[in-house]
Amino acid sequence: MRVTTPPATSPPTLRALVSVRNLDEALQAARAGVGFIDLKEPSDGALGGLPVAAIGPIVLALRHAAPATPVSATIGDWPADALALIERQVARVAATGVDFVKVGIEPGPGAVALAEALGRQRRAGLPLVPVLIADRAIDDALLERVLAQGFAAVMLDTADKRGGSLLQRHGDARLAEVIARVRQAGSLIGLAGALQLGDLPRLRQLAPDFTGFRSAVCAGDRRLGLDAARLAGLLGALSQPATQAVAA
Repeated sequence: MRVTTPPATSPPTLRALVSVRNLDEALQAARAGVGFIDLKEPSDGALGGLPVAAIGPIVLALRHAAPATPVSATIGDWPADALALIERQVARVAATGVDFVKVGIEPGPGAVALAEALGRQRRAGLPLVPVLIADRAIDDALLERVLAQGFAAVMLDTADKRGGSLLQRHGDARLAEVIARVRQAGSLIGLAGALQLGDLPRLRQLAPDFTGFRSAVCAGDRRLGLDAARLAGLLGALSQPATQAVAA
């Protein structure tokens, strides 16, 4: 499934990626009209993965419930130097029929080699989305190597969800610069990392292609289930015209 960037003449529209942990949550997100559905296990870390055997049935159910909605899945949190294991897990998750396979890349030793290995898998036909872990500084050299691989989309996220959101860790000027560089390279750009409803005015100004949410749509701990009222509130706010949402 191809996900395209809205035309430049369109008003900026934030599309929500909501992370879900099981079939019930996936169908709840589909019924609510979420733009992207992301399969992960939040109790196992920032990019905790569901068991591969559980992913396929959820994807199949979503193809019936929301056939036009892109579905992604994470492979779990792996150290960058575990290349063979990561490549094997990417292939296994891709075989479940998801539209995108998300792989976290933590800055540090092995990060560039991992980005290049994922690039080879992309060129072999696997639908990969690298997720740059950006709790601290966004590594420019790593970003350039990621962009050189030609991925359909790139995300920024945080690992420590209790240490502040992505927007609290990075200023708007820096994030806008990264967004522009990703777009210039021809990829979609997504922002995630403990984002909340109150972040929407800044997110609208930054205008990424999609924004990832989990904490904001859970009642309390993100490891608990989705909250229907919070999910409806988020999607309702996203559907408002930008000027009305900012005024609210």
